[in-house]
Amino acid sequence: MSYLQRINYRPTLDALSERERDMLGRTFDPASTDVIINGDVVPWHNVEEVEVAVAARQKGPSGWIVRNLVMQGERYHVALYFGREEQVLTNLSRGAAEYVVKSIAYYAPKPVRYTGPDGFAPLTEV
Repeated sequence: MSYLQRINYRPTLDALSERERDMLGRTFDPASTDVIINGDVVPWHNVEEVEVAVAARQKGPSGWIVRNLVMQGERYHVALYFGREEQVLTNLSRGAAEYVVKSIAYYAPKPVRYTGPDGFAPLTEV
């Protein structure tokens, strides 16, 4: 089972567009003791798992148009699970999804299970 490896640097929003920074500012606000996600305050010690999934798109020409022209590339959903609850950030660019996952790896005080594609943050097996 994979877990996020703690990182010793705070992720930055520098590589993201202004639009992505604004969107994350409204939906994801990490702090030292908790994270505000979609308006809900979640203490870091309650976060048990994070899951990254590629956003579904239709195959064929219409899917290609949406993915590449409308959405400007592949999109991802990031879900945080805590207790019996979950919060999902939808349609994030790869850079925005990496920022969210790395923020969790930085702030979470205990190991957090990870499910999803490789390369979003360092992983470890516990």
